[in-house]
This record gives sequence, C-alpha cells and structure tokens, in this order.
Amino acid sequence: MPPKFAELQTPWIRSQLIEWLVRLSDGGWQEENWLSRDPGNSGVDEALEFFDDSGVLDGPSGRLGFVLVDEDEVAAMQALNLVLDRAISAPSSSDAEIIQTPAWNDVVDAARAALAAMGEEIR
Repeated sequence: MPPKFAELQTPWIRSQLIEWLVRLSDGGWQEENWLSRDPGNSGVDEALEFFDDSGVLDGPSGRLGFVLVDEDEVAAMQALNLVLDRAISAPSSSDAEIIQTPAWNDVVDAARAALAAMGEEIR
C-alpha cells in the first residue's frame, strides 16, 4: 500500500516540490518574476538546483515514501524530467530565452500534470 502524505519521511520537501511545480506551471508568474531579474540571477537555475538537490526528477522511484506517495507521482516526475531536460538542452543565455521557447510550454504542461497527479489544484 502506498504511503500517505502523513507517513512521508520528508514532507517538507514535498511542500517545496509543490511550490516549485506551481511556479513551473504558471508561465505568467515566470515572466513576471524571472524575466525582471538581473542577468546572472537565474530563476530557472534556482528551480534546477532544487530538483537536483531533492533527487525527485533524477530518481523519482527512490523518493517514494520520502516525497512521493505513489507510482502516478513517480510517472509525473519522470515526464517532467524528460521535457525539462529537453527545454534546457537548447543553447540559451538567459531565462527569457529558455521560457519563451516552444519546448518550455511542455514544461509548463508537465508541471500542471504533476500537480494534478499529486492531488493539488492548479492555481
């Protein structure tokens, strides 16, 4: 039986994950908060740092019981990882160049799907 949220070993990381997914699912928020930043202060890099540190995209199965509660959430993280890798693989020099590409729309959609898989309302 999959663990419930109350049984997770690191529920605070799940809360942070949800916050990052909300940001990734909202193109308007990204434009408002990331495009106005000073060069060298990348919001995309901050997101990637969280995902790297949490391991939730690179090894989502290993995060079951810690951050994720079931295979649907694991699959959603795998899908997000795939499109995020694709979006950041294109040569770019700024957040604006990254988030204004067609590939970034797939990231936004995958983040929305991940929120839905986690039972979170899309804001």
